[in-house]
Amino acid sequence: MANVILADAELIPRASISQVVLDWATGTDENDFELTIEDQTAPAISRGWYFWLDGSDVGGRIIDRRVTVSAGQSTTTWIGQSWTGMLAAKILQPDANQDYLTVSGKLPDVVRGLLKRIGLDAVFTVDSSDMSTVSNWVFQNPRYVDAYTGLRSLLASCGRRLDFQAADNKIHLDITPIRTITNAIDSDLVDFKAETKHRVTNHLIGLGSQELKDRLVSHWYADAAGNVSQTQTLTGVDEVCEIYDYTSADAATLKSETQKRLQEEQIGGTVDVTLTDSAGDGLRVDDKVTASDHASGMSVTATITKRIVKIESGIMTSTFEVGQGIMKETESGR
Repeated sequence: MANVILADAELIPRASISQVVLDWATGTDENDFELTIEDQTAPAISRGWYFWLDGSDVGGRIIDRRVTVSAGQSTTTWIGQSWTGMLAAKILQPDANQDYLTVSGKLPDVVRGLLKRIGLDAVFTVDSSDMSTVSNWVFQNPRYVDAYTGLRSLLASCGRRLDFQAADNKIHLDITPIRTITNAIDSDLVDFKAETKHRVTNHLIGLGSQELKDRLVSHWYADAAGNVSQTQTLTGVDEVCEIYDYTSADAATLKSETQKRLQEEQIGGTVDVTLTDSAGDGLRVDDKVTASDHASGMSVTATITKRIVKIESGIMTSTFEVGQGIMKETESGR
């Protein structure tokens, strides 16, 4: 049975209860929760309080409530932001008179500085020994970005992700290498449906600012394996060309965004992936899972985009959602 810690606005624990109904989510969207307290011994709580499950990433800050009255019975549901929702409610932006927000240094120090910048350093304690560094990393596309999305992008550039854990009455934020779960996954744990698509764009022409002969142009190419560069290898009947219209882009932005857009199109098809609880154990948002079907020679790698935790009748369950998978085929499966 999961015990829920209730803490006041200063993060000081006030009670540990088990009779709750919880619907909590973290990831690409939602990043919120609904908590109904059914324990009659629970203290009176209010907006601004926190809750968490010790030793896990499940928790957040209460910001609102919903009261439902039915057959003379009143039920209060507390609504709030998960830890990632608190980050998503803040914006990383350039300093005054600066084009971009730029950061450098060891990742733990950079994250501490960004948390202080958005006023959440009193909530989250960065507790990481990761020695990865960034040099002049620029928040540029977009320039104004919510802190959760910005931090995910920053850490992903180093193969890292955020990892939250409530312990010792603190909310620890660790920087952890992105995991790829592969050989341990078999068809009993991962269901997927994959459809190949080889006629994806492999030549993208980015069109930026200015007009006519002065208009900025950036050409990017993908090879048969989906690798993107400015060298063309697929020509003639194998070339699939497309225009990327970005009329406000300067030369540097046009170059980077055209490359990024073409890379996003190299998915090789459409993929739906379903994880069981057994396969998802220990996975977090931005981790990856790979599954293979030996009969067809098809292999799928998908990124975890959302984690949903529910508690009802004392039982906790976790489910996962994944983004668009990347698919590969062996020659035998063609």
